[in-house]
Amino acid sequence: MRALRLVAAALVVWLAVYGVGTARATPQLFTTLDFQFEDGSVLPDVHIAYETHGTLSPARDNAILLIPGALGDRHVFDWAVGPGKIFDTDKYFVIAVDPIGGGESSSPAEGMGQDFPRYTIRDMMETLYALASREFGVSRLRALAGLSMGSFIALEWAIHHPESVASLILLAPSPKSDAGFRLTVDLVNTVIALDPEWQGGRYSRNPVEGLRHAGMLFYPWLVSAAYLDRISPQKLAKELETTARAFAKWDANALVLRYAAYRGHDVSAPYDGDMIAALAQVAMPTLVLASASDRLVGIEGARRIADGVKQGRYAEIPTDLGHRALRAPADSAEAGFIDRQLRPFLAPPSGRGK
Repeated sequence: MRALRLVAAALVVWLAVYGVGTARATPQLFTTLDFQFEDGSVLPDVHIAYETHGTLSPARDNAILLIPGALGDRHVFDWAVGPGKIFDTDKYFVIAVDPIGGGESSSPAEGMGQDFPRYTIRDMMETLYALASREFGVSRLRALAGLSMGSFIALEWAIHHPESVASLILLAPSPKSDAGFRLTVDLVNTVIALDPEWQGGRYSRNPVEGLRHAGMLFYPWLVSAAYLDRISPQKLAKELETTARAFAKWDANALVLRYAAYRGHDVSAPYDGDMIAALAQVAMPTLVLASASDRLVGIEGARRIADGVKQGRYAEIPTDLGHRALRAPADSAEAGFIDRQLRPFLAPPSGRGK
């Protein structure tokens, strides 16, 4: 028994040292009071869930903030966070977040339902900016990285607070939601609304079947036609079911409002529709990474960003995984490509320290 206890104690120490299991730590909450949304509505208490990895330097200059996509949460980047990984916790203080509207942050699922404010990408950005500056006293992030919808948030941050970001990483970004994406969101909402349980969003039971069918409708936009051609019917059925379950885990109002924010994305709106003027605000080195086969967000918007910012660098993942290439398994060719693009971008200039 003594030997077993020693083994168990050693295992606990090993887990603590090497980080296994740390990705599922209990999140902390940052609260901002009387937050005013872009539409003028105010909530007395908006909280943001987050987790940190690594140590903040005395100068507070090694922080990296990671923002997930629409369906994801603060664990989306777990595969890339840790000692020796892309977001190396021996060097950086990594902040992983749940933007408002999902995860364990303030959202319609906490009781407000349809009465929750119709938040925007810029609202999400401002709450995260408050988290970095007020909770951690970080005036300038070493890097800001976002995936899909998270890249929309990161781009807004770089436009409105350019002095606070040293380098910007945009994965599957666009400066504006295009007509195809807006139609896809409209169809997703229609499918959810067809569920009798929906009740105009004033439901007593979550319309799970509507959410499941919405997920199946959404699935073809996540991959490419070439990918669908090469997989077996059994694999297709399995992936459809996986996407259906991912949607069904959401509260319906939370999902609808999340995609409404996604759908309304347009960084040029505060600049009277002048996209050139909006992108010109982005002064820091910017890595724009797109999937060559992405038909959900598309690559045209990513190229436009790279061309429009002052220090843009563009790369395309050679893949048929479509939008999902940005969340490929850690041992995949796609993840390896992402690794090779991000590490040099994050590395300090020659002759400088961490």
